[in-house]
Amino acid sequence: MLPDSKFSPLHFGTSGIRAPVIDMTDMECYINTRGFIQYLYKTKEIKPGDNIVLAGDLRPSTPRIMSAVHRAIMDEGCQTLFCGFVPTPTLSYYAWKRHLPAIMVTGSHVPKELNGIKFIKSSEEVLKNDEKDILFQVAEVREKEYSKNENDFLFDVNGFFKQPVSLPSVSEEKNALVEFQKRYTSIFPSNILIGKKIVLYEQSAVGRDLLKNILTSLGAEVICFGRSDKFIPMDTEKMPDFVIDLLKQLAQDFQPFAVVSTDGDSDRPVLADENGSFLSGDLLGTLVSLYLKPDFASMTATCDDAAAIILKKSHIEVVLTKVGSPYVIASMDEKLAQTPNAKVVSWERNGGYLLGSNFTVNNKILDSLPTRDSILPIIIAIIFSVEEGVSLSALISSKLPRHFTVSGAVDNKTKGCESYNAHLGKTIVSSFSPQDSNIKQLNFTSKGLEIIPSMIISNPNLEKEAKSIKLGLESYFNSAFGYTPIISIGYIDGIRISFSNGEVAHLRPSNNAPEFRLYATADTKERANKILADRFVIIPAIISDIV
Repeated sequence: MLPDSKFSPLHFGTSGIRAPVIDMTDMECYINTRGFIQYLYKTKEIKPGDNIVLAGDLRPSTPRIMSAVHRAIMDEGCQTLFCGFVPTPTLSYYAWKRHLPAIMVTGSHVPKELNGIKFIKSSEEVLKNDEKDILFQVAEVREKEYSKNENDFLFDVNGFFKQPVSLPSVSEEKNALVEFQKRYTSIFPSNILIGKKIVLYEQSAVGRDLLKNILTSLGAEVICFGRSDKFIPMDTEKMPDFVIDLLKQLAQDFQPFAVVSTDGDSDRPVLADENGSFLSGDLLGTLVSLYLKPDFASMTATCDDAAAIILKKSHIEVVLTKVGSPYVIASMDEKLAQTPNAKVVSWERNGGYLLGSNFTVNNKILDSLPTRDSILPIIIAIIFSVEEGVSLSALISSKLPRHFTVSGAVDNKTKGCESYNAHLGKTIVSSFSPQDSNIKQLNFTSKGLEIIPSMIISNPNLEKEAKSIKLGLESYFNSAFGYTPIISIGYIDGIRISFSNGEVAHLRPSNNAPEFRLYATADTKERANKILADRFVIIPAIISDIV
């Protein structure tokens, strides 16, 4: 029996394909992988017989999905160069050094019930402008597969292989790990972290051994804690309370210089100071940039705006983008197209740090790596402290803004949000957005309305529309909750509301998970947490009024 309508095609999220494991059947993973490879043929990135590098994270569904990917590679006439279980940045570094495309099976930071496939071209990640053409090829593969007779069809009625597919031997895992470790240990002195005690929360991160080896090679005393065979999701944008508490407990128990960890595929860093205080990824990226001194930095619009101010004071050009590595990478590409010799970097609020160009550090070349990396920001922040001769908390206090940014979300399990879905999230955003999609920001100044990008207010209804949007938002974010008047509304990604006292509430639907997120920025941790907690009242109220 051939497939019927119960099989849902997979879709691209913020970066790569992500879906519940139940939907990532062998058939779907196989079809999407063949579509990607046919796209590589079309763009002449590869030819039949070439190698494609494959790796995955440690979640339980990953080996099965890798088998489907491997079979697709073989059936497209290519060879699988298998790196086993390594971090996403490690796989990318290994592949790009050889000008090869790669495929990473990972759900990144999401729970084990979900997984994903990240397609990687031979020189950079798949960007948003690649996705349409890839999906076109996927549709062609699907049509051809569905047209086969039942005897030739590879899959059973549930979308799984009729005959099991074995993975190839893990031939390149060691080489990939050794090369990636050398990227750091060849730049910094082997004794630079002598006398520094660092606690590594290993959990189920695929890069836990790699991170330990790198820190040890630089002279640190590494204390490992919490290694787990059970997959533990680690969302660095909305850190679970148990992890925040654990970081503080580990700092109290071991009195370290720092506490470190990563998410599942080790492309998002976790760094806490000697007190166990977690440093959000947007501020960690800022700290790393103050050390590397790039010419240009792009970061997502969810990052702390005070970080951008600090970077600009250091004569670093800053551009804000939508959330997702494809957007910050595209921003770096645009800058390099204008200024080929520019030193460019980017990062997201999750802390993943990208090098868009080579940098000279200690008179040695630190190779570019335009994909999220967790290890570089962890190492740089610690070494920055050592070179300054201060504790990590002292470095953070002296270099970074005294703002507090926290984030959280609601979903269809949240009281009052039971009707929430991805479509409703987009509806909420459009309800508080100008009809003109070219408008990126509305500023409400003492002189009147200011529009970014700058344009003549030729539509007599535009000022009325802007005022209506402002009043609509202020009916939820009002003085009863402690909010001051709105002075700015940004639309780069979602709705970023700035208040007259400097506080920020940023609303946006997630592209990777069925949830609606709120990022809150304030001068005190207590106030930031209060804004975050307001989501349980404000967002249900918005949903109730819209639905």
